[in-house]
Amino acid sequence: MSGSVKQTAPFGTWKSPITAAAIAAQSRTGGVEDVYLDKVTGEVYFAQKRLEENGRSAVVNAVTEEDVLDTQWDARTKVHEYGGAAAVLHDGTLYFSHFGDNRVYMKKEGSNEVKPITPGQQTHRYADFTVHPFASNLLVGICEDHTDPHPSRVITTLALIDTNTGTVTTLLSGADFYACARFNPDGKSLAWQQWWHPDMPQQSAQVKVAAVRFDDEGRLTLEDPVHVAGEPNKVVAQDPSWTSSTSLHFICDMSGYLNPWKFEFSENEGIAGGVASPILKTPLAEEFGAPQWWLSRHDSGALSDTKIAFTSFRDAGSVLYVVDLKTGEASEVPSDYVHIQYMHGSPKHGKVVFLGQSARANAYLTELTLTEDGTPTFTEIFPSPSDPPPTSGLGALPASISVGRPFKLTLPPDNRTCHVTYYPPLSADYTGGEDDETPPVVVTIHGGPYFMEPRALDWQKQFWTTRGYAHLDVNYGGSTGFGRVYRESLHGKWGVQDIADAHQAVLILGQMNLVDPSRALVRGASAGGYAVLQAATSLPVGSFAAGVAHYGISDMKKLGDVLHKFEYWLCDRLMGGSWEECKDVWIERSPIHHMDKILMPLLVLQGKEDTVINAEQMIEMVAELKAHGKKAELLLFDGEGHGWRKSGTVRITLEQELAWFSEVLGLTSHESHKQND
Repeated sequence: MSGSVKQTAPFGTWKSPITAAAIAAQSRTGGVEDVYLDKVTGEVYFAQKRLEENGRSAVVNAVTEEDVLDTQWDARTKVHEYGGAAAVLHDGTLYFSHFGDNRVYMKKEGSNEVKPITPGQQTHRYADFTVHPFASNLLVGICEDHTDPHPSRVITTLALIDTNTGTVTTLLSGADFYACARFNPDGKSLAWQQWWHPDMPQQSAQVKVAAVRFDDEGRLTLEDPVHVAGEPNKVVAQDPSWTSSTSLHFICDMSGYLNPWKFEFSENEGIAGGVASPILKTPLAEEFGAPQWWLSRHDSGALSDTKIAFTSFRDAGSVLYVVDLKTGEASEVPSDYVHIQYMHGSPKHGKVVFLGQSARANAYLTELTLTEDGTPTFTEIFPSPSDPPPTSGLGALPASISVGRPFKLTLPPDNRTCHVTYYPPLSADYTGGEDDETPPVVVTIHGGPYFMEPRALDWQKQFWTTRGYAHLDVNYGGSTGFGRVYRESLHGKWGVQDIADAHQAVLILGQMNLVDPSRALVRGASAGGYAVLQAATSLPVGSFAAGVAHYGISDMKKLGDVLHKFEYWLCDRLMGGSWEECKDVWIERSPIHHMDKILMPLLVLQGKEDTVINAEQMIEMVAELKAHGKKAELLLFDGEGHGWRKSGTVRITLEQELAWFSEVLGLTSHESHKQND
């Protein structure tokens, strides 16, 4: 097809250059899971999930583009179950947690030796390390002890690792969770974040600081901690990072939105005389950070001892600011990046690095610096602009990328707010549909359930829009990135508000002639998969024409029984009480008990090794549906758990979703149509 004259074809039938195989192969920055900035050398590295290598995480030098470790090593951790922050670089030495045995290893620059520095205890997990700036044989990080695996008895501490002796000692204990331990530049103070059950970090967390001391035998100890900010059950304070040896910046939602704060003290008075206060003169109704399910999520970095880069969320997109610590002025920095992740700063080197992605291009590992007159400057360091452009694959596609349009909808019957992002169908080769046709819409309900779907370029969404489908992301009430009131609105309403928001959003967009509500298709993974199953059992028949559930939750009681420590109280909060307190609610919102109501065609995609959703449960559910003449299918994937990490799985799931939706809607790809001259 030349592309000079667009062909007219029904929506949902267009031939697309975006194949499932190409998406599974991922772009060069596809799968980036973290960014590492060596605060001593200024060198930048990143962690990348390698789908083609069975999902292992590699550590890559961003400039040389060389792997630091060979393929036997997997720099990944399951601390807090979601993982993240599995490695740190300090003066060229890599320290990392190996997924295969949970031990921490070190590899010095220029050496091929990978040396274990923690004992061989499979029950102990480690993550989120900080290296003492002068006693560099000492690391502090999270230690998660699963000797007793029951979630209520898993012990989390801040541990001190001595690389000289290979020993681990407890430095701090007592809280249920720890994160973001950070030595200040002179090594005299340690900051960290902590929180307790029943909260998760988006509900409450505290920032603490303690003075560091060395005893007569050279052992590192902490003095009594000083409370900086945060309050259990009420206030979140998170993501502390040092601007200088006497200044700490973090974010806090005292105003109802996570905004920039600081903690400053003098060398004479020490941290006991420190004061915490908001940085901005007036709070902004924007969230300057995301909840830390993944320990790699950081949304600020110091450029100097007075200038800090922060990102906030606006309409499900990232906004970049440079904030002056002294004046409280926040200057918005124009950029094409609508999704910024994994931010780290180094005042010593005057730069901040992050993974930035626009609405039209793949992600770039980017460096932010300030010129002498204070002008922000971006340098894309990986892939390098000097690299030859791709001649094939996703990076070489024409400008037929559908850009998301955010909508803030008011939904009946209570006039609640719902945030969605709408992607119209778009192709360089086709126009459509026919007559006054409006497009079918693929609705994605995100997981979490406390998550937010950003509006950066995502090839899986373009997979649909280039075939003539509209795509809709629903950041339902309960999603993060829109303030405390919005993210708490799901409490007691999980399985009700999320699916109602999705359904009502489709109807409103239908009234706007943007989608065809009678051809709405719903998909989601984990909590999003649960929403698909709930929609099938709870919404009026025909609300969605078909659904695809990726490892979706079907039984709330069984979920509550297997939830790990990090989410131990999740169901209680979102169901409105414990199983004992409101058993009827738990049963009412468990699709497994209401399969007789399912009329919506349902495709279930499930990993055989999933420890959250038992595969046998899904096998039985689909078998029962089919036995009663319902349209349902199940695909099981070997070697996959609760989430896809293999390229073959990603490819197959996309292809099967397309086939399923096409069959239900009676659509035939334009590839089989007679071509017009």
